[in-house]
Amino acid sequence: MIRNYFVTAWRHLFKNRLYAGINLLGLTIGLASCILIGIYVWNELSYDRFHANADRIARTTWEYRFQGDVQKVAVTGTKVGPEYKRTFPQVEAFVRLMKYPRVITLGDKMFDEKNFLYADETFFNVFSFRLLSGDPKTVLDAPDKLVITESMAKKYFGGQDPVGKTVKVGEKKQFQITGVAEDAPRNSQIRFDFVGSFSSLNASKTEKYNEANYTTYLLLKDRSHMDFMQTKGRDQMAERVKKEMSLQGSDYSMYNLEPLTSVHLHSELDGLEPNSNILYVYVLSAVAILILLIACVNYTNLSTAQSAGRSTEIGIRKVLGAAKKQVFLQFICESFLLSLVALLLALALSALVLPYFSRVAGRELSFAWLATPQAIAVLLGLVILVALTSGAYPSIVLSNGRIIGILKSGLRLTGSGTLRRSLIIFQFVISAFLIASTIIILQQLNFIQNKDLGYNKDQVIVLPVDYTMLTKYDEIKQVMSAHPSIISVGGAYEEPTHIGWADGLNK
Repeated sequence: MIRNYFVTAWRHLFKNRLYAGINLLGLTIGLASCILIGIYVWNELSYDRFHANADRIARTTWEYRFQGDVQKVAVTGTKVGPEYKRTFPQVEAFVRLMKYPRVITLGDKMFDEKNFLYADETFFNVFSFRLLSGDPKTVLDAPDKLVITESMAKKYFGGQDPVGKTVKVGEKKQFQITGVAEDAPRNSQIRFDFVGSFSSLNASKTEKYNEANYTTYLLLKDRSHMDFMQTKGRDQMAERVKKEMSLQGSDYSMYNLEPLTSVHLHSELDGLEPNSNILYVYVLSAVAILILLIACVNYTNLSTAQSAGRSTEIGIRKVLGAAKKQVFLQFICESFLLSLVALLLALALSALVLPYFSRVAGRELSFAWLATPQAIAVLLGLVILVALTSGAYPSIVLSNGRIIGILKSGLRLTGSGTLRRSLIIFQFVISAFLIASTIIILQQLNFIQNKDLGYNKDQVIVLPVDYTMLTKYDEIKQVMSAHPSIISVGGAYEEPTHIGWADGLNK
């Protein structure tokens, strides 16, 4: 019986190709939009959840008040992690990270690498970054040890095994490669190409609460300890730090904990990578629903408008004994078949558009999620939902027609005019809202891209300066200023578009 429904549905859709094509186009675009937005939303919600200890890891942020000014930053001093470990039995381990661009030299190869991390030896035990070679417990347990990613191993060593070899980091230091790690997943706040041992830094030799340049993560023994550490643990640390730093009056210094999985979407403080916002997820999810509603309403209106031409078919079915339920199932099967074909086309369309959508979204998105059982279940559920939402009303109208009325004067959609008009108005309202929102967003983007920043950014070059160059800064500035193509030379602690500390500007 079910097979007969689908065969009949296919024959009808093939016979009415124009009607089917319009409906198919609307549903395909609606489903493709939902798939693309769904990939983006899944990517955002899945950030850092691939870590086995994700629910037990917390990022430590620093909030302090000095002379009336309150500041919040996502970095701490070198002492915070060790002090938490010594003071609270709830803390199993800590990891301090510092992202610091380095020049890597191997023979005649020299590259300025931006994704260079310094990390404590517990890095690969706390986080679930997979090592292809090397022992997680020892790869960073001494100064001048280095772990590189698989892509960097190919870049520097080709097909050779890099473990045991050395590279020069910066001006003088030689680091021994002790392990190779898989490239960090796209949905990770912590992205790296190189991980050097934290003990290689001079700062690791002393413990300080100030001089905050390091991102500190804590691994708790149980996720239930998160609330305690964020309340009583925070207060205890605040008292300890206030006494040790001799803070007076209303000045204070406290450390807050943020669960690792909530940082990307819920924290106001960027970490090693820029954060997003949960509001974007809500807005885009609402947009996907509205687009899909437009497609469903369009299908419903076309189906009811075409139903008058199917009076003979419906009348004959009823005369031959077809029950109301059977007529209803026939038209629902048509809707389901059309929705299933639309889904297949939407997947193909999404695959073509995804690279462009990724550039617009600023994310490295992939179809990997769609291959999971959860995604397949969601897609099938979406097809069923679309089929029922768009096909239920036309199916009810067509199946409720009385035999005598159909045979005498054809099918009449009695009482359905108000609902159809309401659906059309609803469709136009949503369309107008989405078009207006798109125009506003485009205007905002145009403003950001073309706002006069007070200088011609196309003619400004930013060059990184290391300690050796800094000692000869005046000489370098004099030589560069003498070049006929250079108008002026200036120096700063950080780039003008990204100033983390207000007291760093110099020269």
